Amino acid sequence: MGGVDRKIKSYTGKQYLKALKLLKSGLSQRRVAKLLGIPARTVCNWARGQKPPAAKWEAKPSKELAYVLGVLLGDGTVSSVEPRHRFVIELLAKDYDFVREFSRCLALVLNKPFKEPARKWVRHRSKYYWYVTYYSKAFYLWYKSLDLNNLRKYVEYDKHTVKAFLRGIFDSDGTYTYITTRRRSVIKLYNTNLELMRYIQHLLSEYFAIHSRINYMSTATGKPYYHLTIYRKSSVDRFLREIGFTIARKISKING
Repeated sequence: MGGVDRKIKSYTGKQYLKALKLLKSGLSQRRVAKLLGIPARTVCNWARGQKPPAAKWEAKPSKELAYVLGVLLGDGTVSSVEPRHRFVIELLAKDYDFVREFSRCLALVLNKPFKEPARKWVRHRSKYYWYVTYYSKAFYLWYKSLDLNNLRKYVEYDKHTVKAFLRGIFDSDGTYTYITTRRRSVIKLYNTNLELMRYIQHLLSEYFAIHSRINYMSTATGKPYYHLTIYRKSSVDRFLREIGFTIARKISKING
């Protein structure tokens, strides 16, 4: 998450509609461009029917979008690929069911045909992974403009979207462990963003009454790393009942 690349010019759907309205009122393309502070060439293209990406797609709160956001704050990536500025939304992971659920949700969000995950050999890890890739400039520009403040609109739309968001990020970066010596189950989430971890802790507590704690982890590189732990039996049980995991591998550990 963060600011959009300055080289990539972005115009909102409101700017587009305002320009069309002014053109219909009889103003010239040059006059409209000057009033709105938009290049005349862009206004000319809009008049010819070329819509800006933001006018083709608009983010709307939903369970699917919330799940996608959770995954993208974990294992997923959103990037602009040179030299042709291809705007990529991608997930690479070892669990087929996880990648498939991400693909199902993202296809619905973007209103695009569903893509089955494919296998990919990852050389530096010496193993095969599942992956899926979608392309959308509109989604890229929208996602890169997000921060934790305006993220809330899509995550906290209702309790269902909160649940989907949490499941997405725990599918990405969460683990379930049963500690035999203590006869206790523990759920953990790992991330480098402390502000994000505190927000997740807030969501768990506010919407599901799930208690957790955040600890700092030292790494060989010295980069800050944090883990959120759900350790009370009542909170672990509530997490598994109310939120849960999509990934069969993690579910089998719970049932096993």
